[in-house]
Amino acid sequence: MSDIFKPPYLIEGENQNSIQAALENQIGKTVCVSYVVDREALRKNFETQISVQSTLEGCVGSPRFRVLVDDNTYSYFYAENVWMMGHDVDTRPVIFIA
Repeated sequence: MSDIFKPPYLIEGENQNSIQAALENQIGKTVCVSYVVDREALRKNFETQISVQSTLEGCVGSPRFRVLVDDNTYSYFYAENVWMMGHDVDTRPVIFIA
């Protein structure tokens, strides 16, 4: 993992309530949702990856979330899909999904 990337939440192994709470804390804020094949390099390579940045939408108490840019650029996911959250210094959080 890059020294620049500082994950505030390492979600893997935590319970679903802590994941849900971390996501609910980001509702209404700009986030980047990312699917990466290489979990070591994260987004710092040319391996298969998809990232979508926009406002996180969801309802408190619901495990369903989305980031919507337009009809062709979006990500829907459940809290159970999140394996890590983090962010570069002074930037928006990145939510890594499986």
